[in-house]
Amino acid sequence: MDEKQRSIAVQTVAATFLPIAAITVMLRVYVRGWVVKAFGWDDGSMVVALLFYAMFSGTMIGGSIYGTGYKFENLEPDARVTAMKYWWLCEIAYCFASIGCKISICLFLMRITIKRVHHWILYIVMALTVLAGIIFMFLMLLQCKPLEYFWTRTAGDPTIQGYCIDINIIINMTYVYSAFAALCDFTVGIMPIFLVHKLHMKRQTKIAVMGILSMACIASAAVIVRIPFVSTFADPDFLYATVHIAIWSNVEAGLGITAGSLATLRPLLRVIMGSTSSQDYSSGFPGPQSPSASRKLGGPFPLGSMDESMQSRLRPDKLAVTVTTIKGQRRDPHDIYDDVSSSPTSSEERLTMDRSRPRVPGDMGLGIHRTFEVTQTTTDTQDVELRDVREHV
Repeated sequence: MDEKQRSIAVQTVAATFLPIAAITVMLRVYVRGWVVKAFGWDDGSMVVALLFYAMFSGTMIGGSIYGTGYKFENLEPDARVTAMKYWWLCEIAYCFASIGCKISICLFLMRITIKRVHHWILYIVMALTVLAGIIFMFLMLLQCKPLEYFWTRTAGDPTIQGYCIDINIIINMTYVYSAFAALCDFTVGIMPIFLVHKLHMKRQTKIAVMGILSMACIASAAVIVRIPFVSTFADPDFLYATVHIAIWSNVEAGLGITAGSLATLRPLLRVIMGSTSSQDYSSGFPGPQSPSASRKLGGPFPLGSMDESMQSRLRPDKLAVTVTTIKGQRRDPHDIYDDVSSSPTSSEERLTMDRSRPRVPGDMGLGIHRTFEVTQTTTDTQDVELRDVREHV
């Protein structure tokens, strides 16, 4: 590509991916805040990621206007300085956007994971993401002293004094950061396969859910494609040579934000398409739905979050109830669910018995199929803890 084409390519990528990411995040906010009424930390993290991504895309476009994609010899000193300043701001915005996006995806996956090992994997991914992102950001931020020397050195003014660290350090650290980013993206992309494959869902729906939840690994493809261009940081014509790094970094952040938000939009599709009788709704995309909304849709009453802890609010698909048997007499199963609906510590979206339906043997009047993992201990009073409640109507 010639210089003008490189500049146009930078503008086009930023102007294309920013609206797409913004629309998906706004739809996510609507779904999580108004449709299922379960706006959480993962949604807030994605909004923060979008704001920094908007800054990233804006500075990319601004830099291309002043000289990104052009050789220094074809730019005026003031244009070179301004374009380099925009490039420096791009680096900072990229780091925050990438960190926010990955944290959001990890928190979202924690809504549906129930195994301790999966929790620890997600915690490790978040820790590595934050650690690698902050180190890389400060390295890019403080690579020159004073800070402004990063862009003022291109003015060609001998009176401007300062120094920058060896560019090979920047290159090597960029390789390390890219490896961490790709590893984290692949991890959160592959994990949904293990989370979903045992759920009671139709095969086609299960495959679709796995695909949507695994879209986060798409961003890792952009990271891998960017790796061969990292060496261009050492090119004397910085603005001309680093165009591909800027483009693929923007694609990485944009795809991550878009894919991470698309995974939350299934309830909106249900509303639009009028699909209210699916048996597979709650397993793939957790999040409480208000009773009023459920009645309007004519569908199930997904279990809401527990009031007692933040962890329960992040994982509203789970409900823990305790059932007791006194003096060895097991209580009637109907009483168990009566307790759930009346207990003040149960879900804030209560299960209610359908008293209008005639009882038949084996019918509990709920119309809900449940899979329980039961742990029982025997004492004078037996306690049976029912965990991992999944509802399929």
